[in-house]
Parts: sequence; structure tokens; C-alpha cells
Amino acid sequence: MLKAVSLSHHYSGDTLFAGVDLILSAGDRFGLVGPNGAGKSTLLRILTGQLKPATGHVRRAPGIRLGWFAQQVPDPDATVGDFLSAGLGELDTIRTHLADLEQALSRGEDVLTEYGQVQDRWTALQGWTAENRLAEVRERLDLSHLPDEAPLRQVSGGEQARLTLARVLLDTPDLLILDEPTNHLDAEGIAWLGDWLSAFTGGLLVVSHDRAFLDRTVTRVLELDGIHDELQSYEGGYSAYRVEKAKRWERLLLDYEAQEKDRTRWESDIARTREQAAGVEQSVRSGLGSDKIRRYAKKVAKKAKARERRLRRQMASLHWLDQPQTRPTLALAFPQEATPDEIVLQARDLTLHRGGRTLLEPTDLTVYGGDRILLTGVNGAGKTTLLRALTGDTPDGGAVDAPAGVSLLPPTHDDLRRPTTVRDFFRSHVPVYAEDAERLLEGYLFDDDQWDAPLRTLSAGELRRLLLAVMVNSRARVLLLDEPTNYLDFDSLDVIEAALREFRGTLITVTHDAYFADAVGHTRHWHLAGGKLLEQ
Repeated sequence: MLKAVSLSHHYSGDTLFAGVDLILSAGDRFGLVGPNGAGKSTLLRILTGQLKPATGHVRRAPGIRLGWFAQQVPDPDATVGDFLSAGLGELDTIRTHLADLEQALSRGEDVLTEYGQVQDRWTALQGWTAENRLAEVRERLDLSHLPDEAPLRQVSGGEQARLTLARVLLDTPDLLILDEPTNHLDAEGIAWLGDWLSAFTGGLLVVSHDRAFLDRTVTRVLELDGIHDELQSYEGGYSAYRVEKAKRWERLLLDYEAQEKDRTRWESDIARTREQAAGVEQSVRSGLGSDKIRRYAKKVAKKAKARERRLRRQMASLHWLDQPQTRPTLALAFPQEATPDEIVLQARDLTLHRGGRTLLEPTDLTVYGGDRILLTGVNGAGKTTLLRALTGDTPDGGAVDAPAGVSLLPPTHDDLRRPTTVRDFFRSHVPVYAEDAERLLEGYLFDDDQWDAPLRTLSAGELRRLLLAVMVNSRARVLLLDEPTNYLDFDSLDVIEAALREFRGTLITVTHDAYFADAVGHTRHWHLAGGKLLEQ
């Protein structure tokens, strides 16, 4: 279905990837992973024809229908109904044409022959399934509550992302290329998408940091690791990939250690030969050596140079291993204070509404120091609205008291595309000297060349890390995490999970990532449904 040959691309003079070859056929189910900034989205844009590679080319088989999903903002003037219907492709055009012809017939116009031809095409495309397909995808991706006439500018960023995914799936593609499709989906939506992809018979290439989703949907993992220029390939899903990657690392380390012993032996041999040659040469200069000794000295010196040249050629060859490298990981240092009997967050008669719906009936809440609360509920139930109310947004009723200080990690970064620099944004939220800000930012993988970068130039993952840096260094003892795994790479997730396991403050977490929820753990479980917050 798709063939890529010798692809390469560069960014700001640095090589993102080179020599990338890829063949994607019907039934192939590939997951593409790698650290933030390694070039995953760039590679997808090249494969879909959105971007030209620096070298190489991409070919798609004739007639192949490509479904391409990315985190992008659709036309804000389009309506929900028109945007989704366009995902039906030719069938949507046929439906509109039939409606126009039916009106013409009702006016007595002679269009019966054309109507019959268009209806035959509608039958060939199984047009009777259109309404059911639209209804199912809207229900499964939690879009049923959006009216057809609503303009896209009036729906949230998460709803726009789900609408875009729905449109891609409606278009009956032969080849699917998906960039983080599970962001903004709840557990039920992710389960439905996994079932849908399991029954999909075409080719699939998906970028995702949802580990359970990768285990369920892919049979091969491709990695842009930010170290090698080429794609690294692993059989199986996420779990198999992590096991095999660890084994490869161990083998590489053993090979490197053996090589270093060999190099040390060679360098010692060269040094001894040089010393021997120098001693003989000194004897010749002092008049103690014969012609035979002089010839021997030249031979020894030549041998030393030959061995040195051989060592240098070997070190420069493709078989000589660099010391195994890993990318720097995200360093987190959370505040550790916690008093179990201390009330750190309390709400009385808290009431929330949205769009005429009651998200939360009058409710009392008490949160104690050290509580680890998992907050669940379907999309639209009001989880994000509840977290914002606990952070300081004015509720529709009741009051919230947070004596310990609260810090919120939001699910999206829609409002952060600004000209403000990384350093200035950090210092506007964390009152420290510039030098201290730079030192702290380094712990979140921001190098000195990024301190003055405008926020609008950062990737989603980089914005996520910056928000984490602000949240952690605010020293708040209550952390509200709204879909914290969105946009983060596996290495960062591992470190964050480990840090949160050690955190002794208070956590309230909303997450669709089953791996993350299990790894961090929780002592309480709130479930929001039908306007009621139930303790489970």
C-alpha cells in the first residue's frame, strides 16, 4: 500500500532521521514510538504527502484511500453535521445530489433518468448504512451531545480532536496513519477504537504513548529513538518492545566493554612499540648501534605506525561502537510534605453546570493530606470542570477552600501558543532568579538554546514538560493532574510514574492510561456520572 525509500529530514541543521525505509501492506499493524522531538510527526507528514523529505521518496499504490489523523484544528466555520458528513466521502456527495434531484422531481422536472443513475451509485456504496455509521461513531467517540448546526469554533479542543478522528474513520480508508488518536478519549472510547482497529483489514501506522492501546492494536513497533538516524524495529506490541529493547541494550553494552578491552590492549602495544623504537633510535644516535640495529629501529617504528593506523581505521569504521547512549530523562523533585489528618481541600454544596446540563449536583468533598484520588467518568461527565472548580474557577454553587495550595496540570495547551519565552513563562509562575530558572529548566530537558524559545514554537510534549516544571516548582501540596500522560514520551512517563509513587503530598488524577493509573496507585476512587460524585 505504501513504500518509503531512504527518507531523511533535518531541523535547524540537525538530522532528525536518515535512511528510513518502510513498506506498509494490508494487514500490517505498526506502532511508531520515540521521544518528543525525535521526528515522529514529521515522518508521518512526509508519509502522507504533507511535507517533502530532504532525500528519498514515498509511493502509494494506485487507488489507495488514505485516512490521516493528526492533532489539528479544523475549519472553525464548518458545522458539526457538515464536518462529519464530509467524512463519508463520495457517499456524502451522492446523498446531497439525491436530495436535490428529489426536490426537482417534486417540482415536475424531467430528471428521472439521472435520479435512477445516482440511486444506483448510492446502492453500490451501501448508502443505507450512512446514518447508522454516523450515529455509531458519534456515540462511541462521545459526540452525540453536539448539535449538527453547532459551529466548530464553539466546541472544545478535545471535541474537535474527536470529531476529526470520527471523520477519518467514516471515510472507509484502506490505509490509516494516526497521530496520538487516544488523546481526549475516555476508557470506553479507547476500547471502542481498539475494537474497530482490530477488525480493520487495511494497513495501520499509529503514533501513540498509550501503552495498553499499543499492546492491543499493533504487531510491530518502530522507534525513532533520537540516537540512531534509522528506524529501529521490534516485533510485537509495547510490552514485547520494552523487553527486546532492554536486551539489545545489554548486548550493546557487553560489545562495547569487550571493544574497550581490545582498544586498551592495542594502545598499550603501540606505546610499548614506540618506546622500543625510541630506545633503539637513541642508541643509534649515540653511536652505539650498527647498521643492523639502525634497520631494526626503522622496522620497529614502521610497525608502531602501522598498528596505530590500523587502530584508528578500526575506531573510525562502521563496526566500531560508540559508548551506548541514552537520551537524558526528565528529572522531577516533588514536595514531600503530608499530614494524613490535615484537610488540604474542602468543598461545600459544590454545584456545576454546563450548556444547560447539571454536571454535579450539590456535593460536599473533603480531601486529606496524602490522599491519592483517581477520578473517572465518561467524556463530558464534568471531570475537567470539577478539577478547575477545585483549582479556583467559580462554581455555579457552593464554595471551595484549599488552604494547602493547589496546582493543576490541564489536559490541553490551547492557550499557550504565545510569543513569551520559556524562561519568562517559567519565572512568571515561579519567582526565582534567572540563573535558578535555567538550572531548574535543565531538569525538564530544556537546554540553553531553548530558554529563549517562544512558547508557540514548542511541541506539545515540550509544552507538557514546561507545565510540569511550573506545577512541581510551585510547591503546591495538592496536585491535580488532568490526563497527565498526553503528549509525553515513554522515558518521561517512566520517570514521572516513579516520582509520583514517591510523592507524599495529595494527588487527584484523571487519566485514561491504565498503565499510568496502576503504576502511580490510588487510595480513593471518585466516579462522576449523571451529576453525582460517587466514592467507590
